[in-house]
Amino acid sequence: MRSLGCANRAVEARHGAAFRNIDHLVTGDIEQFNTSAGFFGSSVTDTQIVTPDAASIIDPTDNTTATLLACHPPGSVSYRIVANLELFE
Repeated sequence: MRSLGCANRAVEARHGAAFRNIDHLVTGDIEQFNTSAGFFGSSVTDTQIVTPDAASIIDPTDNTTATLLACHPPGSVSYRIVANLELFE
């Protein structure tokens, strides 16, 4: 498998629409990433709501993963919604 350069890549949307609908993701959904290393498919493994100081959400993992996070609810800075994905080619 091509590498994204780390075991867990975290991506955060800041005050925009990039991840506005990640609360619609459910376990098993398939997403695609286009990076400088190429295209990657991913499967959503879970979603959760956390406080902004929940640093453990980006801990390294044993397999190739991605973590998407955005403010929750949209426009608020009270919480973060987190979608965890496992990547595949």
